[in-house]
Amino acid sequence: MQGSRNTLQLTSIQIKQFRCFEGTTITFAAPIVLVQGNNGSGKTSLLEALHYLCYLRSFRTHSPRDLIRSGADGFFIKALFDQSIEGQSLTHEVQVGFSGKKRLVKMNQQAVISYKELIDHYRIITLTEDDLQLINLGPDVRRAFIDQAILLHEPDFITTLKAYKNSMENRNKLLMLGGRDKDSYDVWTQQMWEKACMIQERRQSLLHKIQQEVNELLAHHFAAEALSIEFGYGAKKMGQSSFEEFLGENADLYAQEVRFGRSLFGAHLDDFTIKFQNRKSKNFASRGQQKLIIVLIKIAQIKQLGALKGPAVFLLDDFMTDFDIPRAQTLMGILNGLESQLIFTSPIAQGAFEQSLVEQGAQRINLTI
Repeated sequence: MQGSRNTLQLTSIQIKQFRCFEGTTITFAAPIVLVQGNNGSGKTSLLEALHYLCYLRSFRTHSPRDLIRSGADGFFIKALFDQSIEGQSLTHEVQVGFSGKKRLVKMNQQAVISYKELIDHYRIITLTEDDLQLINLGPDVRRAFIDQAILLHEPDFITTLKAYKNSMENRNKLLMLGGRDKDSYDVWTQQMWEKACMIQERRQSLLHKIQQEVNELLAHHFAAEALSIEFGYGAKKMGQSSFEEFLGENADLYAQEVRFGRSLFGAHLDDFTIKFQNRKSKNFASRGQQKLIIVLIKIAQIKQLGALKGPAVFLLDDFMTDFDIPRAQTLMGILNGLESQLIFTSPIAQGAFEQSLVEQGAQRINLTI
């Protein structure tokens, strides 16, 4: 990692009143870190704090109040990391404080007003057991995943998402009132269609790139198994090349939407399938195969992000221990090739995978909260 052109490495995190942590500082001193501890010791919460500093939201809850330690009024997280860009080494500090209903975010002691200010310096990709929901749960999980992935590449994409939501909400208000203002309905319909097309184009473009990256990894590292993964994007009532064609092919849309009192087309209804060996992974892939799919998708994310923005830190929450030794070794070879800092968690028990990390020089951190 030290010889790579661009690097990003966490060096420390300070956590106060966050989840189970009353107050602690943890130092990261290596490109590979293994965090161990018994259940309830704070392994996942540590990764959650690192994740929160990037996305300003948790991967376990939508409410920041849920992150506050019992009995406390708020929480505070601060991380230091070293960044090297084309030979220039910089040290940055990012911190978040939350108290009451207010959140204060700072980068290098300056208040952050844009998500872009974080992403330009501090990028995290997180992998947990909950990521299997990408395969096994509903379309809202998959939409949230791809939109968040796009935001890492294009922070300004949030403007398109907000404009789309505004158009949809205004349409729905009209429809709940029986759609009596047809002129306003027509205006909001066109605006919503245009924004939906922009969102769908970006989603499909990134999914195509991730699919290509994943299949290249499969062809190179799992050639003997002849594995393949395919994404299929579905856009409800859309796909036409112009707004006029959209109206022509959905002549009864207005009547249907008035009847149901809500919008019946758009990016908020879309979904994508994940096929493994040309079959739906939800129904036909084993748990081990599903885990392989998810870890490769995350690796592809890091590779795509690295090409556009620079390296990311990869957090893996007790995700690798289910793989057999040969597959774990193959995946570890891929992970090492990312030239990203890797932070793993695992139970305190020492297994073959944990031992291999130690042999590679991993720093071990034992949590005892």
